Amino acid sequence: MSAALCSVLILAGLTVVAAQTNSLEIQPKSRPIRKELGENLVLTCRPSVPNPELISNLEWRDRKNRRIEIAQRNGPIYIQKLSGDVGIMLVFTGLTEEQSGTYSCHANYANTEPLSASVEVNTFIDVQFVDAPENQYPIAGKNYKIRCHVKGEPYPLIDWYKGDTLIAENSENYIRQADGLFIKNVTEADDGTYKCAAVVMQTGVYKSRNIKVEVQVPPQILPLEPVEVVEGETASTKCAATGKPPPVYQWIKLDQRNDLSSTDRFNVKNRTGELIMNRVEFGDDGMYKCVAENSAGRVETEVRINVLVKPQIYELLNVTEPVTNETRITCKTKGRPPPRVTFRKLSNRDPFSVGQQPEDERITLTQESAIDRGEASGTLHIKNLSRSDDGLYQCIAENKPGAAYRNGHITVWFKPTFNRTRDLPPVWSWDGRPGNLSCLPEAIPNATIVWRWNQVEISEENFSNGRVSRNNFQVQGRSPQSFLIVKPYNEQRYYTFYECIARNALGEASIKIQLKQGFVPGHIGQVRPNTVTATTIKFSIVPPSNYDGLPIRSYSVQYKPERQPSWENALQHTWSNGAPYIVENLFPEVTYHFRFAARNDVGLGPWSNAPSTTMPRRSVPAEPTVLLPVNLTYKQELAGPYSNHFELRWNVPADNGEPIEYYLVRYCKIERNNGEESEVECSENIQQSVQYTNYPLENLMPDTIYKVELRAHNAIGDSTPATIRIRTARGIGPVPVGSPTMSSSLIIGIVVAAIIIILIVVDMTCYLVNKTGLIALCCERARRKTKDEEDPKLGSYKAAPAHPNTLNLPQPIKLAGTPSEEKEPLNQPVGKSVSVEFDGRQVYTKSGEIIGKHSAV
Repeated sequence: MSAALCSVLILAGLTVVAAQTNSLEIQPKSRPIRKELGENLVLTCRPSVPNPELISNLEWRDRKNRRIEIAQRNGPIYIQKLSGDVGIMLVFTGLTEEQSGTYSCHANYANTEPLSASVEVNTFIDVQFVDAPENQYPIAGKNYKIRCHVKGEPYPLIDWYKGDTLIAENSENYIRQADGLFIKNVTEADDGTYKCAAVVMQTGVYKSRNIKVEVQVPPQILPLEPVEVVEGETASTKCAATGKPPPVYQWIKLDQRNDLSSTDRFNVKNRTGELIMNRVEFGDDGMYKCVAENSAGRVETEVRINVLVKPQIYELLNVTEPVTNETRITCKTKGRPPPRVTFRKLSNRDPFSVGQQPEDERITLTQESAIDRGEASGTLHIKNLSRSDDGLYQCIAENKPGAAYRNGHITVWFKPTFNRTRDLPPVWSWDGRPGNLSCLPEAIPNATIVWRWNQVEISEENFSNGRVSRNNFQVQGRSPQSFLIVKPYNEQRYYTFYECIARNALGEASIKIQLKQGFVPGHIGQVRPNTVTATTIKFSIVPPSNYDGLPIRSYSVQYKPERQPSWENALQHTWSNGAPYIVENLFPEVTYHFRFAARNDVGLGPWSNAPSTTMPRRSVPAEPTVLLPVNLTYKQELAGPYSNHFELRWNVPADNGEPIEYYLVRYCKIERNNGEESEVECSENIQQSVQYTNYPLENLMPDTIYKVELRAHNAIGDSTPATIRIRTARGIGPVPVGSPTMSSSLIIGIVVAAIIIILIVVDMTCYLVNKTGLIALCCERARRKTKDEEDPKLGSYKAAPAHPNTLNLPQPIKLAGTPSEEKEPLNQPVGKSVSVEFDGRQVYTKSGEIIGKHSAV
């Protein structure tokens, strides 16, 4: 190739390089540049030339190719040069839609080469949710639009989701609209979270908003039944309504039209609808309105509140009428509802029935009521009054909230009578002692009482004229009772009958009372000894014959040994009338003289001698007396209350001169064969301490006859036996534990032996089945000992020298029963035991069971 051609090519290459190198660069480099309206933007134009200092006339031109002048920085568009570098910036402050377009940068290089570059600036409006509240509340039963108004340039496409499910455009219940989602006939099923999603395909912008839709249900109130409350108490009623959200309640009293939440006595629970009425008053009766309201609507209902008033008895007057007349007693009451009024005589349990009484046609009960005034009355009408009608009558007023009671009195007048005191005993006087005669007549109104003696009235007038002596008589009281004090001074004329006369407006009555002179008792008619032992005598005493004086209070006895001549030092004993007349602590084989006297309120009567008695010698005790039920003799069979035991009781008998040392009890079972009885299975004589007078017979057979003998023993011997026959009740007899005389220690021993045998059987079973238990432990210890003795024959792993395993033994392991293990306590768990066996050719190891403190026994 020639030199000229090379020069041309080189020049052309340099030209191309020069053409490619000289240019203007606009940053940012993305094309076109997209910016949201209102944002700031900076476009930077810099030359890309070998020598930037040769650049001149560097400028920016707008979309209409007009040069942009350098302006103040506070303008919407301004030019700013780069500091320390060749370049120029075009600054947009708050892009507007009018500023969209193509902008270019121009310059000259070396004053000869023009340079230029351009960039397109596009503005857009980002997606904005203008009207899309995050919580929206449609009302059930109505149409509703879920609002979601979106702005954007370019305008976005809108999709709707319920939860994660896309709502189709052709849905029956939902209609897509430009500014929301239209729902037809909203129901509670439309509750949920909806998503309004906006997509701009040109920009790839995707935005969404979750809208929580809570369907509101207008309140529906349930009708209320009438309510009854009691005056003075605290009551409540509740108004129930449904709705979403839960409604708020309000209570209004219709006649006053005031909100009850602002009053003192009423408490309105606006969240639950409860109305609490404190200290209910009579005026609270009436109509009330309950209002339930939520954001979806308002409903109301009315209810009648009836204030019930407990009965009050405001009038019950006592009445008084003579016998044979008729009377009425009326009880007036008030309350709401009007009370039902009845009467009851306090002496009777049941009240009177309305109308004529079937058991007494003289008595009629009538009732009246006035509902408008809340008043009621009851009247008890009694004809032909008798004394039995007198007394307290209770008025009973009852209605639903309660009852009231008040007592009234019907007084029946009658003339005086002495029916209850007709047979009065005589009044006694002696030794000048005054006699007190009492007169207590029955009469309504109270009677006035006068006294007569020998047909002469004892009065102040007769005291004054001397017909009656004031020294002998004294009258205390004239009504309703009276006492006549008579001082006879042993003058026989004053020991006579006195007449008490009682008078009132209906008549009079009288009674005679005798004043008698009292004397000491006469001689005792007869005394005879009934029961004689070596140391005691029981007497029977016949009172003085034809005695008509004061009652005998006691009997006294004096007694002395025959060798004692005088009665001055005689012993004496006194019994109350009717007591057992027993003289004790006498000496055996001694003759005693006795004399007896009777005593009354006047004094002790004369002594009467009784037959002398020689005490018998000392002997065995008297036969004990077994305590039997009433009307049962020894010959009869006593029916025992229990089937397997019987309690024998007795009284202490006379010891006949020697103290009783103990009692003997013996019992036999009676069997009947061919009409004859025989005693079988008799017990030995059982001693019972003298401290006790009872003995329990145990382990008896049910429905069996037993013969029981009881003896008392003293130093001389046994008494004759007291014998009874008992028949035990039917039922379950005693459980035989061995012989009837088996001791408790023997029973305990048998039980312990049985438990030990059971434990041994259980342990053997554990050994045979699971190789566990005490027997297994003992066998294992014996086997270990045998193996330990055989270990020297087989060789010890611990003592073996380090030499080749010529016998091909297994690797050493820790064996159970090694000396180190035997040093540990036996109650510690030792894991599984391992035994070694050698058959002459090979060694075998066997694993045993776990033996330790948790092993089964």
